Amino acid sequence: MKILQFILFVFITGIASGQEQINESMPFQSDPNKKYSLFIPSNYEEGVPVTAFLALHPFNTSRWNGETWCEELADFAESNGVFLICPDGGVDGKIDDAIDTAFTSFLLDSVFQWYDIDETQLYATGFSWGGKTTYTYGLNHIEKFAGLMPIGAAISIGEINGIAQNAQDVPVYIIHGSFDNPNIRYYPLLQAMNENEACVESILLDGVGHTIDFEDQVEILTNGYNYLKNNACSSTSTNEQVINQTPILSHTWISQNDEVEINSNGDVSWQIFTLEGKKIRQGIETSTVMDLTNGTYIIRLGQQSQLFTVH
Repeated sequence: MKILQFILFVFITGIASGQEQINESMPFQSDPNKKYSLFIPSNYEEGVPVTAFLALHPFNTSRWNGETWCEELADFAESNGVFLICPDGGVDGKIDDAIDTAFTSFLLDSVFQWYDIDETQLYATGFSWGGKTTYTYGLNHIEKFAGLMPIGAAISIGEINGIAQNAQDVPVYIIHGSFDNPNIRYYPLLQAMNENEACVESILLDGVGHTIDFEDQVEILTNGYNYLKNNACSSTSTNEQVINQTPILSHTWISQNDEVEINSNGDVSWQIFTLEGKKIRQGIETSTVMDLTNGTYIIRLGQQSQLFTVH
């Protein structure tokens, strides 16, 4: 009994005195050893509810599982004082198999019993396959989440058919690389979130491909988290909010050329990209871009991105 008491004392003081990662497993359905990892920030105190992220790992068994993904996000979690809940996708590396999504729900319910988690401040995030699952699991269980932050989601628009409408009035912050097939994985999802009146913000990282190892990772994730927790969603559509608060794009015909006019409510840097992510124009302040060939382009104004077409 004295040994047990001593172990318990060390465990509790370890949580209180510094950050900690716990890597454990439990039997679940057909898996006798279903793994998961938790990250406990150093500011965690029993009796004081803490914000948490469900963190969903990528599909790459040579690098990623619940444990390594928890380690990857530890600096972000510690700097923001948030708890990480990281289920493991098992031997096939996918985090959205039926057993995985059932385990994710079970794990969330369990962690809420084990720790003082603020259930009204639970967010979901993930990269690549985990980013896709942030959309699919998040939208299928939207009542659990205060917001979603997909990162480089490896997804196509058809994978949220029938559930995109669940995003209404939900804060969503999308992080994606300009070289990570944005015309398939980014813009259609951004448009779907807007059309279904999510409170959506996004950043398209210039020159970044399909990776989580981008520059200023903690800062970028922190900006996304700050947007999620500080955004006051209402019944007002996101498109109306964008018109009132952020730069907008308009274009009009002049003779045989299409003039693309950038209108902003203040000085703002802007870039124009092809759908393949190649930057072809950039500038500062309200400007006019002439002589673009016919086609569809991407314009980024500050941290806002839009599609536009030259006819």
